[in-house]
Amino acid sequence: MSRNVIGAAVAVAIAALTAVMYMVATGSLGKPLERQAKALIKRAPEQANNNATLVALDTSNKVEVLAKSPGVLTALRTTMPDERSRAANLAFQEFRATRERDGMAPDLLALVDPTGSIVAMDGVSAPVAGEFKKDDKVAWRGLALALAQPTLLAEVWNYPGKGVMRVGLGTVVDDQALGPDGKPKILGAVVLAYAVTAKAAREQSNVLGTHIAYFDAGQVFATSFRRADDSEDSAMQAALVPILSQGELVATALAKGRAGKFVETTVRGKRYLVSAVRLPRVSVLAPLPADYPGQTAGLLVLTEADPGATEHGSAGMLILVLGVVAGVLAIGGILLATQRIIHQVDEVELGVAEIINGNLERTFRPVGDELDGLANGLNVMLARLLGRPEPGDEAYDDDGNPVVSGRVEIDEGEARPAADPDLAALAQEAEPDYYKRVYTEYTAARRAAGTPDEVSFEGFIAKLRVNEGRLKAQFQCKAVRFRVVAKDGKVSLKPVPIV
Repeated sequence: MSRNVIGAAVAVAIAALTAVMYMVATGSLGKPLERQAKALIKRAPEQANNNATLVALDTSNKVEVLAKSPGVLTALRTTMPDERSRAANLAFQEFRATRERDGMAPDLLALVDPTGSIVAMDGVSAPVAGEFKKDDKVAWRGLALALAQPTLLAEVWNYPGKGVMRVGLGTVVDDQALGPDGKPKILGAVVLAYAVTAKAAREQSNVLGTHIAYFDAGQVFATSFRRADDSEDSAMQAALVPILSQGELVATALAKGRAGKFVETTVRGKRYLVSAVRLPRVSVLAPLPADYPGQTAGLLVLTEADPGATEHGSAGMLILVLGVVAGVLAIGGILLATQRIIHQVDEVELGVAEIINGNLERTFRPVGDELDGLANGLNVMLARLLGRPEPGDEAYDDDGNPVVSGRVEIDEGEARPAADPDLAALAQEAEPDYYKRVYTEYTAARRAAGTPDEVSFEGFIAKLRVNEGRLKAQFQCKAVRFRVVAKDGKVSLKPVPIV
């Protein structure tokens, strides 16, 4: 298998494992959380509706207690401003002291006379008498109802300058005096209000385990979304407004109390499951008139569709980065290892090629830790085949170079040798006799030239045969034989092609 194929296989394996881990981190692990989110968005609206109903009932109970307070009765009975102010403030202080212990102090507390004018307001020494009026008429239908007949009502007002408020309205009745209709006289009404704030949304969010956003008449007023400094993320108010007109979600909730379903939407890059609940209106003493204005206030319940998206996305990105790094390191390691081994293999191949081409004196030098054993084995094999000393048994000259014995010089020349006059006799000579004669002539010529060499007969014949095969291919002839040539003190073998 080529190194390219190995590298590709490793890269594919790493890519496949990375893809699997990425899918597990971003998909499989997120599905249970998505199922939990869907279960939560189905359950939370009902709980939110129950909580809102309990809060409305609690508000009506509080306003009933305040409407029956002796101080309130005294304040509305008297016509003397100082006495009225003193009695009202005392009643307000007693009520606030009780509610502050419960952590539920109201944001607005006022007494209204039968005409709808404010006669006392908690914390305001000189209240604007007509604050609840418009064009000399009571602006709030619930307050007008409380001044017309005995009423205990909890509803939601979109109060100018204060936003959405939970309001309790209670008629103040003087049981000791009768009105023109023969019933207890109506002295006025108590107005009790709590602002719907981000804090309230956050408290409700903690109870439900979801995000909360209060809305009224197509506008979002408070949410449980926070910034890093723990303050309300007010930008979410505008971001959530489009949901109010998305499909029939809000319209159904305002008509039936709950939407009964949820929608999936994206807000500022995050996917949310959203449902809606109407903020309830509670009338304790009597049903509201048929022409009473419809409700426009409610709350959105939101939960992230994939709550672990950020963490899983980060984990997925980390897996992708690690996969890429692992792939680069693996392929880089393969390339480096391949380059190291290929360099050693090239050295061995070069030596083998030289031997094939007739250089039987070639030895394999150390090429590297991986292939040193192979190089040494090849040297031992050649030494035994050619009859020369094995590695470690060589003799060395005065300069420290190994003395190579049994060297056979082949005089190839640069062109095809000229025709030999004794070619016929040379070609007909029996091979055993030919090898023995050439060996004898060669060793005798070396001794005569003063360069004797103890080349063995077997090594000499092996070298001749290797060169014969190479030269046959080079000269394109049937066979090659050699003549011993001695010239200028040098002894060599001259090839004679036989066609």
